[in-house]
Formats: sequence, structure tokens, C-alpha cells
Amino acid sequence: MSEEEKYFDYSMVPGKTLTKKKSLNDGEPIISIITGYYNCKKYIKETAYSIINQTFPYWEWIIINDGSTEEDAEQTLSEISKLDTRIKVYHEKNRGRIATRDYAISKSKCDLLFILDADDVIDRTMLECCYWSLRTNPNASWVYSDLVNFDGQKFLWKKIFDIELEKKENIIPVCSLVKKQAILDVGGYGAVDEDVHEDWHMWLRMLEKGFFPIRMNYYGFWYRKKKEGGILDSINKDEAKDRHARQEIEKQAKKVKNNIHAIQFPTTTKSNFDTYPYVFNWGRKPINSKNEKIRLLFIFPWFKVGGADRFNLDLISRLSPEKFDITIVTTEVSDYIWRQKFEKYAEIFDLTTFLHRQDWPAFIHYIIKTRNINIVVQSNSYFGFYTIPWLKSEFPNVVFVDYLHSENRSWRNGEYPRDSTAIDGFLDKTYTCTETLKKSMKENMGRSIDNVETVYIGVDEKEFDPNKVNISDNNDLYKVREQLNGKKIILFLCRISEEKRPIFILKVLKKILDKDNSFVLLVVGDGPQLNEMKKVANDDEISNNVIFFSMQENVKPFYKIANVTVICSLVEGLAITTYESLAMGTPVVTADVGGQKELIDDTCGRIVENIQTAQDGCFNRNYQEEEIMRYVNAIQEVASLKSLKDNCRAKILSNYTVDQMVKKFTAEFEYFFKEGSKINPQHIVNKDLYKHYIVLHNQLDIKNYFPQNGGKYYSEEEKLKAYKIKQLKGVLWQNPIWRGLVIILQKTGIMKLIKKAQIKQKIRKIFF
Repeated sequence: MSEEEKYFDYSMVPGKTLTKKKSLNDGEPIISIITGYYNCKKYIKETAYSIINQTFPYWEWIIINDGSTEEDAEQTLSEISKLDTRIKVYHEKNRGRIATRDYAISKSKCDLLFILDADDVIDRTMLECCYWSLRTNPNASWVYSDLVNFDGQKFLWKKIFDIELEKKENIIPVCSLVKKQAILDVGGYGAVDEDVHEDWHMWLRMLEKGFFPIRMNYYGFWYRKKKEGGILDSINKDEAKDRHARQEIEKQAKKVKNNIHAIQFPTTTKSNFDTYPYVFNWGRKPINSKNEKIRLLFIFPWFKVGGADRFNLDLISRLSPEKFDITIVTTEVSDYIWRQKFEKYAEIFDLTTFLHRQDWPAFIHYIIKTRNINIVVQSNSYFGFYTIPWLKSEFPNVVFVDYLHSENRSWRNGEYPRDSTAIDGFLDKTYTCTETLKKSMKENMGRSIDNVETVYIGVDEKEFDPNKVNISDNNDLYKVREQLNGKKIILFLCRISEEKRPIFILKVLKKILDKDNSFVLLVVGDGPQLNEMKKVANDDEISNNVIFFSMQENVKPFYKIANVTVICSLVEGLAITTYESLAMGTPVVTADVGGQKELIDDTCGRIVENIQTAQDGCFNRNYQEEEIMRYVNAIQEVASLKSLKDNCRAKILSNYTVDQMVKKFTAEFEYFFKEGSKINPQHIVNKDLYKHYIVLHNQLDIKNYFPQNGGKYYSEEEKLKAYKIKQLKGVLWQNPIWRGLVIILQKTGIMKLIKKAQIKQKIRKIFF
């Protein structure tokens, strides 16, 4: 199971309810939504709600009732049409799904057609993302997204576009935004008969003419995979129909050349990193009424599992929907992990999934303008810091603030706090998670801290309450409970990455076990160093005292059974793990990094002074014996002091709860909404410099996208080739003979010789 599937919530079907948010519709529709209806009374309301809930209001929805035989079909559609004036229903005698689609197209006003079946639904941003992806790639003819299969069967569908594969299997969903003229140029859907997969055949006809699509890399389309099957299944199960359908597809596929490539995200193939930011030519009025609510735009890097993301979620989920309206843009490529958690409270646009880099500033500009944004909140987005000066010059009355979690002197001489200091003249306020960081910005970065304030992240003390948590609440932990009886438990809960020092904690454990074998280390988390951590535990012969868990949705039982939580990181702000552990009554042994000592003292744990620092390099494994023993002594001492538990929770309740944090930010946002920006517009007039600032960032960031290619662009052919090699490696690794061969090559040293000699690139890619 992939990480995306592990976290994906299939119950969050778009269109279950109508949202309270109403967008203002200014002008004629831009998109005609085309739907053929036949006996779909059971599903049509969800489809309707998912359309009406769209963030992009410039649509008309044409529904053709294809002679439905179900009772009250006309009444059902009449009720649907009353939901919104943009919905138009036509009742016709039964002519079949293909003729119905073509008839709907003939009734459409717009040059862009969105094809949607009557039992499927779409994410609330689907139309907006499709529109801007197609508009910023004018040579493409249609755009589609990855999809969610739900209802009878549940699985995620994410396949990179491959023309050779498309000839054998239809990997393009029917739900797409298509240029009407392209459909007409290939004869519409009616160029084939009812027993052929009409959408697949049409894509092949379009590809034959050299038309190419855009594939957006997010789950915008929810396809109802019913247990009883649909038209496709009925064709496949009939031998004669299936043979006929296959013959027609194969005949058409032969006409398609193999040099057709889609635009696929995330990609920078066609991005121009030298492009100055521009503004969309968009003359319509905002879709939100001014001053109706406080409208917030958050700029985040992603929605991963981590402390900064938990803070983001805690804040956004608790801001009053009666007072606030929230939009989020993200700027870093990542998997679909916590996105759905945020979708409950905000409209979300992951820029990496549907736009090229040169179009990002224009889209953010468009969001601020069309949503009547009052306050922009930037947190941990590298791109965001470089874009704010230009955005502020475009919107001098909009308030820009940022929130900082930590500094890292080993990266860009201070990481995000350094970026914040560089643009402090454009920020009305900076918030830090610790006083330590605030002080460091002044003393080490020359930041004037008149507009810097500490707001602690906090923890939900009601959720993290040891009296309400049982070990049985977490199935993974419950399964191994017998191994933990009578043991002293050390909890290491974090992303297993180098700055957290996962190998160091194993060296500490080994020293502890030399004296006392009653200790067990629970490792909870995923990350790039996880496999190495498992190997080191085995090599050091301590694997019997280390239990590995992947990152858990419910971590509370782990805190409850632990005697001590350990944080030995080289870089931290004030770790969310620290808050959670104390709230659960578990003392913390932590490195003296960031603001950890602002929360931890001898009443609730121990502060350990690190000898190794981030400046030494996170991958420096030359751990000093003295530092290891500092942790050994602190862990053994804290694990034996039961009196610390009561102090832990009391510390949190005194001043470190999420409710206190949200109350503070609510007051801050209300103040800025009322008072506006205090930055003098005359101080932000050098627009050419601000534009060039974005170009400089993009040029530097190319290598983050293509580190193995020296920052050079990949062609679509190269990316597809790399994808196929990755797939081949996955298939080969399932074969025990292949795995054995690789192990032999590694143990005999041949693998190293291959690396050094840099034998043919194909071979190197397969092995490494």
C-alpha cells in the first residue's frame, strides 16, 4: 500500500452536502458541463452538489435526460434544475449515451466542454484547476486529472501518460475539460457505435490528429466504481461486443504515431525559469463580497506529516468559519498525505499539480484578487518568501505576515528566518514559535524585532488526555503489547531523517542495554533513514530491543505507555512531540536546540547539551562518547522518576494549549482586518527588483527539481523513460532470483566497480 492510499479517506466524497460558501457569478459562462442522464436518480444529487460547490463559478450545466425509465425521472431533474439557474435540463427520447453526448454538445454555449457522467463527482477546485492549466498551455487540447475510484471498489488511479500504453489500455478518464473544436474536428462521440468505448476511441482520434492532453497530478475526479458494473463492464462481458470493441480500438490505435507526449505535472519541462512574473488577463469581478468575512490566504510548502503541518492544521481547523474564509496554495511537490485533512476547512490549490513555475505568481495574484484576500499568511514555503515582495507591491493594502518554526544555520545561513529577515520591510508581522528564535533573529541576523512576536504552537489538551486513551486505541501497538510487559519504554517519534539523528539514538540505546536490558525503544515514523536505522539495529545486535512502527494516525497510546520521550535532534523549533508528550503525562529528554528549554526543565524532563551541531553536518556520524553518555544518564534518570508525570500535564495546561494559540491568532487577524497594512507604499515601489528576486529564486531552485541532471531540463521522452525504468526495477525486485543476483553483486564488490566505471547508463539506472 502506498503512502497516499494509507492516508486517503474515501468517505470524503465531494458533493455530499452543499457548502455555505456562495461564489458571485460575474458574466457569461466559460465552461459547458455536459452530462447524459439515464436512470441515475440515486446519484444525481451528489453530482449536482459537487458542481454547485465549485470554486470556479463560470459554468453552465447541460443535462440531457436520455429517455430514463425510472419513476419520477422528470421530477428528479426538475428539482435539480431548481438548485441553480446555471443548470439546464432537456428531456429526450432514448437515443443512447453517445448520441446524447453529441446532442448536449450542440446545446452548449462555451468553447470549453467538461464531460461528466451523472453518477460521478468532482473535487471543488476541479474546474478552476482545469481551466487555468489549459489556458496556460494553449497548444494542448484537453486536460484531465488523476482519479479516485469509490463506492463499490475503492482505489486510487494515478498513471503517467504513455502513448504506447494508451493504445492498449485507456488510461485517460472520460471526465476531462476539452476544447469543443477539437471534439468537432474528430467527428464527436458519434464517430463510433454504441458497442465501442467511445471516450477511448475519441482520445485516439484526437491523438491521431496530433492533439495532446495535460495530466494534472491531483485527485480531481471521483469515479463511481459500482459493484453492479457499468457500460464498460457490459461490453467486456459480451464476447461478441468485446471483440468488436477491441477491433475498432486496435484499428484506430494503429493510426496514432508514437511521438505524442502529454504535459504532465509535476513538471518543469516547459517552464521558463527566467520569466518575470506577470498578471493574468482577467477582467471579471471578485467572486467574494468585500468585507463579508476575513479572507485568509495561506502559503504552505505541502501537507505532510510533521510538526509544522500539525500547527497549520490546528490553526486552520479551529478558526471560526463564521468569521474566516480560507484559501491555501502549496508550492512543493509531495504525495497526497494530509491534504484531505485541510480540505475540510479550506479551498486548496497545489500549484505543482497543474501549473508551470512561471505561472505560479500570476495564479497567486489571481487568487488574492478574485477572493478579496485581506491577509496572506506565509509559513515555510521557500517560494513564498521570494514572491511576497512582488505581491506586496501589487497589493499594498493586503497584510502579509509569516510564521517561523526553527532556524538551520547549515542551510542558507539560517533557513526561513533568514528569508523572513530579508523581506521584513514587506511584512506587517512575523510570528515565531519560540522566544529563542526571536532572540536569534535579532542577535544573529540583524532583524529588527519590533514586529516579531512569539506565539507558542500548543497542543489540544482535550485530545491528548491520558485518562481518555487506551493502548487498544492503536491496533499496531496493541498487537505487540506482550513484548512490552515489564519493559521501560523509550519513545522516538519523528520523521526518520538525518537531522533527527536516528542512528545516534541507537548508539545511546546500545550503551543503556550494556547495563540494563529492560529498556525497549519504540521507533514511530517514516523517512529516508528508516531502512538504515533497521540495518544498524541489526548490526549492533540490539534489534530485539527496538520495535519499528510506521508513522501512525493515532500516536496517543504510544505516549501513554512510554516512560520517556527522547528528542536528540540537531535542528528543532519547539517540537510538537514535546507538547504532545507532556500533555499525555510523559516526561521528555531533549537536546538543547531551538526553544526546547522554554518548555522542558527538570520538573518535566531533562535538557541535554549536544556536542554535535547542525554546522558540523547532519550526516556526521562521529558521535562522541561524552554526548552519548549524557543521553544515557538523562534517560535512565527520567525513566525512574514517576513523580514527573503529574508535572508534565500541568505545564501544558498553564500556557501551552491550542485553544490559547488560536485565540491569539484570531485576535491578530481581526486587528489587521480592521486596521489594514501599516507599511508605507512608497517603500515598496521597486517592482523590477522584486520581479528579478523571483527569477533568482527559480534559477537556484532548478537543481532541487533535477539534482541528478545538473539543473538541466528533462524532455518528456526522458521523463517517460525514467518512469518505465522505475517500473521495471519494481517488477524485477519481486523476483527472488533477481534479488539474489543483486545481493551477490553487492557482496562481491562488483556493484562498486560498476559505479566507479560508470558503465552504460541503462545498467546503472537498473541497479541503483
